[in-house]
Amino acid sequence: MKRQKIDFRKKIYKSTFSRSFIFIVLLLLQVIFLAASFFMLTQYIHYIYIINLLISFVLAVYIVNKKGSPEFKIAWLTFMCLLPIFGILYYLYIQLNPKQKSNALKVQKLIKDTGYLLSKNEEALNTAKIEIPKHIGLLNFLQNTGPYPVYDQTDIVYYNDGEKGFEAIKIALRKAKSYIFMEYFDVLPGKLLDELIGILKERADSGVEIRFMYDGFCHAKSLPDNFPITLRKLGILVNIFEPLSPFLSTDQNNRDHRKITVVDGEIAFTGGFNLADEYVNYTHPFGRWKDAVVSLSGDAVRTFVVLFLQNWHLKGDKENDVWENYIAPDADLQKNISSAGEKGFVVPYADSPNIFKAIGETVYIDILNQATDYVWITSPYLILGSSVLKAMTYASERGVDVRLIIPHIPDKKIPFLIAKSFYPELIHAGIKVYEYTPGFIHAKIFVSDHKVAAVGSYNMDFRSFFLNYEVGTWFAHCPAVKDISKDYEMTLKECHLISLADYKSLSFKSRVIGKILRLFGPLM
Repeated sequence: MKRQKIDFRKKIYKSTFSRSFIFIVLLLLQVIFLAASFFMLTQYIHYIYIINLLISFVLAVYIVNKKGSPEFKIAWLTFMCLLPIFGILYYLYIQLNPKQKSNALKVQKLIKDTGYLLSKNEEALNTAKIEIPKHIGLLNFLQNTGPYPVYDQTDIVYYNDGEKGFEAIKIALRKAKSYIFMEYFDVLPGKLLDELIGILKERADSGVEIRFMYDGFCHAKSLPDNFPITLRKLGILVNIFEPLSPFLSTDQNNRDHRKITVVDGEIAFTGGFNLADEYVNYTHPFGRWKDAVVSLSGDAVRTFVVLFLQNWHLKGDKENDVWENYIAPDADLQKNISSAGEKGFVVPYADSPNIFKAIGETVYIDILNQATDYVWITSPYLILGSSVLKAMTYASERGVDVRLIIPHIPDKKIPFLIAKSFYPELIHAGIKVYEYTPGFIHAKIFVSDHKVAAVGSYNMDFRSFFLNYEVGTWFAHCPAVKDISKDYEMTLKECHLISLADYKSLSFKSRVIGKILRLFGPLM
């Protein structure tokens, strides 16, 4: 009994003085201070009301005419109507935030300064003009926006679950001779992480340079305070992307949601897979977890090297890199690709909240617009903007078989309620909506006509399209496209086709809450 009391006291002490507890307390103190300041001004309420009315009108005109998604505009205007003074102050705070503008300039300069490493691949582009002429518009857009060039000497392998993907990543890591780059959103303690750190330690001991980057939200939420110190002691360079601060700041809303592993500049991995036990079904918090990973071997790995270093150098440990040293020579790349089989075309691409181009959304819309037979989609979250929703419904209404798989067991209840609010519109448009009944499907996939696919970290929501750092891979006329289509057909056998009767069987409360929350989806 005495022992239990001591353990209980230790837990209380640890919780009270933990990073998360202190973080929450400091945030609450700031909120209390702002609230107190607001109430102190209530004696001037008449003047404040007039000023608020004038500012509201000016901001409404500004927001409506501002370039951007109409859903964001509606969400902000609604927020300002419901909370007139606070809503206005919060909007002004975000728009006038000097740090956010500074970050945008920093990112844009970094991309511009390193753009020469991703110069236009004229030979591959000319071949694409002949073999896939209807996709040239998208290829030009990605080249001009990124720059994200097209490649035609890359092998792509598709892994239809996290277990197979992680095994492939481990094999590649164990073969590393020069360096390893890893960038992930979620890194959680458990069997998978222990296994991974064991491999990284062995490679670091062999003289391999290892850089490990993960998102600051994950660091605050689930990892021990000394995790970076532990890795550094093993010889691993660590970069925590945008660590959470206890002080109110809008840039903390922009998370690094990318999933990238690069080994020696010769092989790269991306997809929906994160570094946690549920991703390989060591644990089952939401039933069976289904994910997707693709590996790339060949010239397209160059883009992943540059993308990683761009994010690393926003706030990195090593300031004087010679980036060219991490790009594998063509001769080494050729050794790692098969001589047989159709290579097709590959374009790795990325998004940043500081680029102001909805690259991931554009790729998805282009696939929908170019499809003639089918577009099959999987996404763990579904908060659709008008652009994507219109492209999906138009594709279906012109005879394209549009199918969508989302989870049956959600990991977050609010996004799931919002997702369900779209069911009637999608079903009325002829789109087949399925729920993955064994559990949670986390794969982010578009596949079309047995010819084109996109796999990466993008969810079908505003956060992925506009707020987060994301990464994706578009590829066409590769054998992997057919592998994805076959896997999709197999996955459908484990899914439940949603009908209008299923939606109407939801409680009235759930349906109403979903529709209300949908209004604020862009701000979540």
